[in-house]
Amino acid sequence: MKCKICGVELKKDGELCKNCMNKLMQEQEVRNDKSPIYTFKSKFLFGYELLRNSEQIGVAIFTIILVLSVDWNLWKYTVIGACLFVMYEICYLLYLKGSISRVTCTMYRTKLVISKGIFKKKVKEIPYAEIEEISYKQGNMNRLFKNGTIAIKRDTHNIMEKNTYIEAVANIEEVFEKIKEIYN
Repeated sequence: MKCKICGVELKKDGELCKNCMNKLMQEQEVRNDKSPIYTFKSKFLFGYELLRNSEQIGVAIFTIILVLSVDWNLWKYTVIGACLFVMYEICYLLYLKGSISRVTCTMYRTKLVISKGIFKKKVKEIPYAEIEEISYKQGNMNRLFKNGTIAIKRDTHNIMEKNTYIEAVANIEEVFEKIKEIYN
C-alpha cells in the first residue's frame, strides 16, 4: 500500500504516512487558530512622508527657479505648474495616508496575518513554521520619527513570497520585542 499524498510505501494498510499526516495536522491547527494574541498597525506620519518626498519637492523648486531665471515672462506658466505639482503631492500624500493606515498585522499562536488595501482587502497568512527570520530595519530618518519596517524572511519555494515587509510601524523597537516574545 502507498501513501495517497506522497506515494511512499507503507508497512500497514493506511491512507497516509506519518509525515503527510503530521503536515495535515499542522495545517489544520493553523487554519483553526482564531484567537489573536497581539495586533499592531502601520501608522501614517505626515512629517516623515513629507521628508521622504523632499527630493521631489526640491526638484520642483529648482525647476521653478530655473524657468524664472531664463525668462521672467513665463511666471504664469510657472505658477500653473507649481499649483499642479502641489495638487499632485497632496493627492499622493492622501493616497499614502489611506494605504499605510489600513495595514494591520495580527499575531496568533501559530501564524501571522497581514491585511492591507484601500478598496479591496488583501490578507496574507504566514504560518510560523514557514518563517526563517524576523528582523526590523530603521534608518536615521526612521529613528527621528520612531518608526521602521518589519522584515519577514520565509522558507518558501515561491520567490515572490520569500520576503514580506511591513512598513511604517510606529514604536518599532517595542513592537519588535513583542513580536520576538510571541514568535519564540
